[in-house]
Amino acid sequence: MHPDTLSILCNPYNGEPLMLEDKTLVGVSSGQRFPIRKGIPSFVSVKHTPRRNRFWQWLYDRVAFAYDFVLKVGPRINYGTEQKVRQEYIANLEIESGAKILEVGVGSADNFQFLPVNCDCYGLDISWNMLLRAQRNLTTWGRSAQLFHADGQYIPFHDNTFDLVFQMAVLQHYADPFIGIREMARTTKPGAAVIVIDEVSAAQRTFKRLPAHAQFARDKASALEALPRLVPHGMRDIKAEILPSGEFYALEFRKPT
Repeated sequence: MHPDTLSILCNPYNGEPLMLEDKTLVGVSSGQRFPIRKGIPSFVSVKHTPRRNRFWQWLYDRVAFAYDFVLKVGPRINYGTEQKVRQEYIANLEIESGAKILEVGVGSADNFQFLPVNCDCYGLDISWNMLLRAQRNLTTWGRSAQLFHADGQYIPFHDNTFDLVFQMAVLQHYADPFIGIREMARTTKPGAAVIVIDEVSAAQRTFKRLPAHAQFARDKASALEALPRLVPHGMRDIKAEILPSGEFYALEFRKPT
């Protein structure tokens, strides 16, 4: 972990600053301890992690060994268009030199290949094994990024930290997507963008399991029209669109200055 990173980290469960003791991050008030393993700070707590999120953690820990292979061969057998979205959407984001970028649900860090080399990349994921694969990939690609073991509903960074926060194919896995998006907005700097990319079919599934909003799951058009409802109050420039692949949507908004 880079020494300067300590100043932007916080206890994701109460917001307190952290101090470094040997290979452990410690809450300055609570004394809660978070280990650093293989250079990756670990903030995942069974006590705080919702059951649904723990399921996806369990699943991705077990499929991590094959994840990159599936991404590579999927388009060749007409299975999924994630790689196409990475190349056509993420690679074309307007990112200024030196920008501080956080990907929530970084997986094997595949998206980092399409970000400018002159920005500071941070990635968090709830799956430890996916983070280990991300570490190996970054070394292979000659890219640098700081990785964190954390639940996207509890992001371990202070408010107003990043110039861009984004995620891809993660929102559908949250126990509470409202909290996940709110955390992304919290850690974004005023005036900066938050981008959520997910499968169009997943938008229906997301609303279907939210009792107060289940009526929007009746078809894809209704689900897409309702996506802005997930955005925290007061955000601006809210936009939801289907990407050219037809299989993914992008929900974008900016934090007010």
